[in-house]
This record gives sequence, structure tokens and C-alpha cells, in this order.
Amino acid sequence: MLGRRRFRGARKEKLNNIMTATTKEEIEIALKIINKSFSTVAKDFGFTKDNTPLFPAFITNEILGNQIVNGLRLFLYQESEKLVGCIGIKQPGIKNYKIERLAVLPEFRHKKIGYQLMKYAIEKIKEEKGKTVEVEIVNENTILKEWYKKLGFIEKRIDHYDGLLFSVGVLEKEV
Repeated sequence: MLGRRRFRGARKEKLNNIMTATTKEEIEIALKIINKSFSTVAKDFGFTKDNTPLFPAFITNEILGNQIVNGLRLFLYQESEKLVGCIGIKQPGIKNYKIERLAVLPEFRHKKIGYQLMKYAIEKIKEEKGKTVEVEIVNENTILKEWYKKLGFIEKRIDHYDGLLFSVGVLEKEV
């Protein structure tokens, strides 16, 4: 079973519990982690597939596949031989990066997995000579906003998009 195997060989990353998602099966696992993780946020804020179809709790394999084709790289986190978290990195500019799809399964939260994924992503960005990293969040999610601030992110702006029930808080950090 893919979710229970140990990572070996060329795909092993610097941290023994983080790997790059490259196969169809690994990307499908990442999607399940994203959907399940973001479903708690959707529930808290009243987002549904009907009123906010592009919220990560509801994205499809096709949408995630298109994001990967457009440069999103996904990494998976293993805890107790189970894949329980993921994070994505995208490079929209020469020295500018975005972190997307940070997700930890609800039953594995509060174990510093999100922090380890962020640390890993930022180290990757530094290795690639990135200068800034940006995250976008549900601006009304004050708990998450404060968590990012503790990691050194500062509020850059608040965006509003037609069709979204929430404003998008954009936070940035120099690396």
C-alpha cells in the first residue's frame, strides 16, 4: 500500500519524513490530504461545493493536475508510516515564490508537522536562491494568520475576488 511504504532511494529528501509527490498515486494522496484538511476550514466558515467550488476542500484531481502543470510542486509528509501532510511550492517570478496547499490531516495537527513542512519549503526556496515567499489565506482565519506571523510573515495586502465568500489575506516573508 502506497500510504504505508517507507521512502528509499533517489526520491528521499533531506528530512526522512518528507518526499516529493511525483506519481499519479502520490498526487491523488496529496489531493485527499488537501480535501480532508481544508474541509475543517470549510465547515468553520460555511463554505460548500456550491458556494465556494474552488476552495481547496473541494478541488478535483483535474484542478490539482492543472496547477501541477502550471508549476506547482507538491511534497508529502510521513508520520508513523502514513502520509498525513503536504505542501506546495510555486515560482511565479524569478526570485519570488508562493507556498500553497499546506495541509495536515486533522487527527495529526498540533504535532508541528505544518511547521516542519514550512521549514522544508523555505529551505527549498533558499536553495533555489528565492528572495521572497508569499502565502494566501482566508483573511478571516485569524488563528492561521497569527501562526504565519509567528513564522515571520507580514501582511502584504488583502485581495477580494468575485465569487469568493471571503477576502484573501496575502502574507509575505523574505528568505
